[in-house]
Amino acid sequence: MMTPCKYDWLDTAHVDFERKVILVLGAGVTGLSIVRWLARKGAVVVLADSRIDAPGVSQIRREFPEMTTYMGSFKDSIFTGIDMVVSSPGVPLEDIPLQKLQKIGVPVFGDIEIFLRENAKNEGGKVVAITGTNGKSTVTRMVERILQECGLDAVAVGNIGVPVLEVLEQIERRARKMPDVFVLEMSSFQIDTTYSFECDAAVVLNVSEDHLDRYRDFDAYLRSKCRIHSGRGIKVVNRDEPIVLNEIAGEDSVSFGLSPPDNDRSWGVSKIAGEQWVACGSQQIFRCEDLRVSGMHNVCNAMAALALSSTLVSVNEDAIRGLLSYEGLDHRMQWVADISGVQFYNDSKATNVGATAAAISGLPAKCVLLLGGESKQQNFEILVDYIREKVRVVVLMGRDAKLIKRGIEGAGVDILDAADLINAVQIAAQLAEPGEIVLFSPACASFDMFDNYAHRGDMFADAVRSLA
Repeated sequence: MMTPCKYDWLDTAHVDFERKVILVLGAGVTGLSIVRWLARKGAVVVLADSRIDAPGVSQIRREFPEMTTYMGSFKDSIFTGIDMVVSSPGVPLEDIPLQKLQKIGVPVFGDIEIFLRENAKNEGGKVVAITGTNGKSTVTRMVERILQECGLDAVAVGNIGVPVLEVLEQIERRARKMPDVFVLEMSSFQIDTTYSFECDAAVVLNVSEDHLDRYRDFDAYLRSKCRIHSGRGIKVVNRDEPIVLNEIAGEDSVSFGLSPPDNDRSWGVSKIAGEQWVACGSQQIFRCEDLRVSGMHNVCNAMAALALSSTLVSVNEDAIRGLLSYEGLDHRMQWVADISGVQFYNDSKATNVGATAAAISGLPAKCVLLLGGESKQQNFEILVDYIREKVRVVVLMGRDAKLIKRGIEGAGVDILDAADLINAVQIAAQLAEPGEIVLFSPACASFDMFDNYAHRGDMFADAVRSLA
């Protein structure tokens, strides 16, 4: 991955888009929100997408029939005669001639950069920013729930599926009022095209191997994540992530982790009368088992949410009630069915090995594990110890099944191949014994066979229900 460039215009508080020729890259949901925003600001918008049949281009052409659009591989010619480039997160930076554009003074940035600048200019809502390889969406929703229970108008935006410029447009049209707090989930791809980071607080939850098809190596991916801490806001840090702590060493911060708290601003787990409690400093807050989402990884997510929320509000009974009412995300360790004593769980949101490792480690019984998809060049050997401990059989599917098999063979369990997801469910149902779990936690991206992880999860659930 190329390093994002610095631009002189970053020192300018306000960017004027009126009559500027702006190239928007990507015609998905984010791209549509960018096009609408820029058109509303009087920009001359040009749209390009490397896909011939980009999913959102028909909608954009209906709304803006006069707009120039380019579909297919990016050619150098589309980067000439423009004033700015606004890129969607799905577009790799390697596809953009960054150095050439920097030489001629054409900035490249994303929708989050526009949002942060507009919000600061308008003295809008506070912003808490959340990134990490795993747990981003869970923590984002937890923070949103906590703040809402405390009486604040908090709205989750960004990578969680609600484009930031869509919300800003609603505010400008008076379709909604300015919220008290934007709870901003950010992927590394969004961080790569953001420079300002004017946030009130930010957290890197964890970093493990992912997206190595988009980054030169793991260190480049790590540095991308940690750039979220480059602003002046309060830094919330995970004590159990030394590689992240090393990147922000010496910074004043609020911490969380699975060890006991070590100061009054520290969140952790204490043992009292044989039970594990979430604590802040010397104060016991609630029992870990009181959470409606299972697993110690979700205890860690809950503490991250409380630590972030504590930078804005007092963590009182309302805050705890909001957290304990949270029931989890669709497609994240979501129970589907009990068929003949076998429990089927949909964890389609597990798109990397770290998420699948967390899912396996939290299981209360042996399982049949369904893995596979687009590997993103991850190291699947990371899963060997987890599989050896909790998994009886692995069923593989998808484009990179052979690569995954080489990575996990050392676990010493049976590994079977399936033609597709439906076949994988059928095989798992035949093999699973009463009292066991069938866990669909692919550890891969879904784009080799499905539109996205939600489509994949829905297909799994349908396949399971067809067994009953």
